[in-house]
Amino acid sequence: MARANRTAWTGARSTLEHWVEGVLSRLAEDPRAAGAAPAKARVVVLGGGTGLSTVLGGNPALPHWPDRPPAGLTQEFESIHVGVCTTDDGGSTGELVRRLPMIGIGDLRKVMLALVDRAALARRYGADVPAAKIVQRTFLHRFGARAPTRAELRDPVRVLDPALRRACPPALRTALASLTADLAPWLEKRLRVPGHCLGNLLLAAAAYRGIRAPRTPTRAELDRGVAAAAAAIGVPAGQVWPVTAAPGTLVYEYANGVVAAGQARAARVRRGCAVKRVSIAFAAAPRAAPALLARLRTADLIVYAPGSLYSSVLPVLLTPGVVDAIRANRRAVKILGANLWIQEGETDMSFREESRGFWVSELIEAYGRNVPGGIAGLFDVALATSLDTVPGSIIRNYALEDKHPIHLDRARVSALGVMPVEASLFSSDRWQRDSMIHHDPARFAAAIRTVYEGWAGRRPRAARRAAASRAPRPAVGRGPSACARMDAIGSALAAKSVPSAGLRRALADFFWANPDIPPGHLVNFDGVRIVPEAQWQRSREWDNVLGYYDPEARRIMLHELALGRPGLFAPNFAVALGESLLGRYIARKTWLEESPGTNVRAYEIELRPPAERAAVLADAEVRTYLRLAQMAPRPGAPRRYFRPVPNGTGFLPCGILFGLVYAWMLDGASVPALDYEMQILQWPASRLLPYQVRARARHRELVRFFRAAVFRNG
Repeated sequence: MARANRTAWTGARSTLEHWVEGVLSRLAEDPRAAGAAPAKARVVVLGGGTGLSTVLGGNPALPHWPDRPPAGLTQEFESIHVGVCTTDDGGSTGELVRRLPMIGIGDLRKVMLALVDRAALARRYGADVPAAKIVQRTFLHRFGARAPTRAELRDPVRVLDPALRRACPPALRTALASLTADLAPWLEKRLRVPGHCLGNLLLAAAAYRGIRAPRTPTRAELDRGVAAAAAAIGVPAGQVWPVTAAPGTLVYEYANGVVAAGQARAARVRRGCAVKRVSIAFAAAPRAAPALLARLRTADLIVYAPGSLYSSVLPVLLTPGVVDAIRANRRAVKILGANLWIQEGETDMSFREESRGFWVSELIEAYGRNVPGGIAGLFDVALATSLDTVPGSIIRNYALEDKHPIHLDRARVSALGVMPVEASLFSSDRWQRDSMIHHDPARFAAAIRTVYEGWAGRRPRAARRAAASRAPRPAVGRGPSACARMDAIGSALAAKSVPSAGLRRALADFFWANPDIPPGHLVNFDGVRIVPEAQWQRSREWDNVLGYYDPEARRIMLHELALGRPGLFAPNFAVALGESLLGRYIARKTWLEESPGTNVRAYEIELRPPAERAAVLADAEVRTYLRLAQMAPRPGAPRRYFRPVPNGTGFLPCGILFGLVYAWMLDGASVPALDYEMQILQWPASRLLPYQVRARARHRELVRFFRAAVFRNG
């Protein structure tokens, strides 16, 4: 990037920004202020979630969406193709990938609704038919606590209110019903569960059309299903592409060293520190959609839609082939749509300074940390939302809900070789009416078009190259699909003694909510036993945990309170499950007087021979853990370990500590006292006292051990 260009971007608004604002100021009176007709540029949009669908054609989840004129990128550009994230595992999509070996399709459903060509629907079914509303209400219908009936799957418009159902033309009703025609019995059983969004069921049924046994649809089968659904609801053919057909699970690595799998889990389980990087564990060799790669190589404009940094846009870029195709296209204008608000669990903690949320430069730096090769060839422009005209009262109301804007830091963005463009992209009528700030699809699209037309062909050649860097860890790995993992866990649970069907469901939900737990962690317990208060034998001297592992009975023992109070089951079961991995490792434990007159006792254990332990960990791993638990080997007695304890003080025995750390690795909130202690991992050594530096190093080594030896994700 030429120094003169960077200097111009760093200070006052550029000429291009004034041009953008001029177009946006006229938009209310002239919807075609950006251009008299859609631009002929070939455009590819990448991303996922609500942000992607909103900027394409307006948010189809809003009730008034069918009644308002179409707005978004589809109205400003003649040729739009979309690459959609496929790693979603929350809500209805999560329930599908839990039961079916397939990609997450929730984002695909949102995008397809946003791309519905209402003019084509009117031509096909008549201008007086509410076809768009019928499609919207059908695809967005949620079943709540009940499962869909067989009749509703075979005739989806049955879920509509009577007036809308009567208004549905027979041809549209037939087209929607064709998506679930000839459902295989095994597939129907897995689709008929509560809580689903009907649109997700229709897309899944279309993808599995003709597949007679559980397996992942091939790329051709997935494309065929998407094409069938697109034809049924009026989406132009060949416009939307799931980025890959291989099921994948997002894996987050946090600044404190903890690794956690699952997109929905990252939003649900706050680790209290910044995300360092993210990778994907694919169930099969991931291949990006060939048609999408071809479009990327020949595009005139590539847009990264506003959306979740780590769970919507990065998963697309981490899919092998996508970044190479983007970099190979040296003529396209590449625009990053910066998020408006920080996102809980993703961008609410700055990697540079964890006391605050992200700046726009940190969004770009996160791509550099995660994408192999860094940001070279990925971004030309960062399009950010200006909040200058938003009343402070609205910003304050958002702040009270822990929501803060992602501000544009011009100097740092331009220093990264990316041109900052700030514009009023939010909907003024909505913030005045609802006191809410969101991207307005018409304004965003007009700004994108204006930037493209003002930038294309005018950029200095030097701006096309940014310093390359190498991601320190592979961005793609291998692992079982969520469905295969849950099938294995279901088989293991079926053989165990569980006192009630409700507890069996709670166990299955626990393992689904914690995708880091492999099926191999279930081998050491034969069942679960609920213990009344009067029969609870566990000593309260060292802990107040309501669950433990009985190695002789091979049972996980849960206090009755762990089931009787909300929120107690998962953490206490997690502690006991962690303890079970050690098996019958202790032959004897005792307290000894360490030295007469020193007021110090020693807690001592004697290990069983490795062949007698039934532990998941190998002998060397058990000994490594004991050292990290500050247990020292007795000289001359290789199976005896001890720890001096001054009288009047306490400590956590190694088995309990193992269970607590196991539960903390799954969810820091499960073990708040340990989470408080582990916060020292986030502090630089320069801020700590010498003894704290040693404690920090020990904690960090403990986290590394659990990653490598226990969860095998190191």
